[in-house]
Amino acid sequence: MDTLITRTLVGAGLVGVIGGVYVAVGTASSLLLSDVDRIGGLAAALCAGAFFQPLRRLLQRAADRLLYGSRGDPVALAAELRRRLQRADPAEGLQAALEVLREGLSVTGVAVRLSPRPADRASGAPPEEAVSGELGEVAREIRLAWHGEPVGLLLIGPPGVRRLPAAHNERVVAALTPYVADAAHAVRLVGALRRSRERIIATREEERRRLRRDLHDGLGQSLSGMAMSINAARVSLRTSPETAERLLESLRSGMDSVTSDIRHLVYGLRPPALDDLGLAGAVREMAGPEAEVEVRGEPAGLPAAVEVAAYRIVQEALTNARRHARARTVRVVLELGGPVRVRVSDDGVGVPEERRSGVGLASMRERAAELGGTCVIVSPPEGGTVVEAVLPLAVDTGVDSESAR
Repeated sequence: MDTLITRTLVGAGLVGVIGGVYVAVGTASSLLLSDVDRIGGLAAALCAGAFFQPLRRLLQRAADRLLYGSRGDPVALAAELRRRLQRADPAEGLQAALEVLREGLSVTGVAVRLSPRPADRASGAPPEEAVSGELGEVAREIRLAWHGEPVGLLLIGPPGVRRLPAAHNERVVAALTPYVADAAHAVRLVGALRRSRERIIATREEERRRLRRDLHDGLGQSLSGMAMSINAARVSLRTSPETAERLLESLRSGMDSVTSDIRHLVYGLRPPALDDLGLAGAVREMAGPEAEVEVRGEPAGLPAAVEVAAYRIVQEALTNARRHARARTVRVVLELGGPVRVRVSDDGVGVPEERRSGVGLASMRERAAELGGTCVIVSPPEGGTVVEAVLPLAVDTGVDSESAR
């Protein structure tokens, strides 16, 4: 019924106004341009046609406001939704969008079921869902996409009490669905950021636990054993020099082992090549003659965390290129003039879909995210793999310098 009424109103308005314009222009041309009446008719048709589309939109908006009021006007709903999204927190924007959509469609409830990310799918976690109203039975499902990327499923409940059913619903859905998709994408980003921070904190605490265990169980026991050997050598020094000699030799061997353990711990905290050669030199040494390394710009006091993150990202990318991609050529580009930019490209087989959530690839993204940067891993159409990371120089990791050391 609403389709019939709105189309009747719009059609009648178009016929009346455009017909009047055509007659007026035709009459004026017949009086003023009586010798060129064909040109006058053409001018009348062009003038009438120029008014068609703007007039149709104006009449359609007026008919919508007449039938549904300001709450059902798609333009007014879109404007209100923009205002709400501008004031709302990114994590709460989806709820605001669903409320406006539910009011505009006059349904019992609407919901968005977010698409799970690969890591969530692998862990078996249920998909996140945002609901406005009481959804009950699902009357309609609409897939949401953000720049071609699926972000979720829009679920629309049955109609509530309203004046007219709606082909008008299609206009409301078409006007508001893009905003809902943007809000759903923002919620997924907030969730991914939260999970990334949780993993970073968990990884940091696991690393601290590992260091404590290695220091206590490894170095602590070794040093205790060395102290006992020293005491035994002192006792045997006068009565049995041969025994004291054997104990001192064992002590020397133990000191070499402790030195090796300490070096292993120190190398795990920060690659020594960074202190000896700097970031550019360390990357060149690590890449070797098999990879081409290009350095642009001059480093100016890079933060230690940025140096380690860039070094580890290049290290992981080179390992993947040599071990998994079967690449013949690898190229590394470092831009050190401002924010550190890392680009590692190869001509290998690319990254299969099933390996996009692997530990090595996830670690590169998390190292960049920990510093407030980004890391993108793509397989271009021409083949191979490209790893691009941007690491800002202003680092705020939330960890004090003593803890970092």
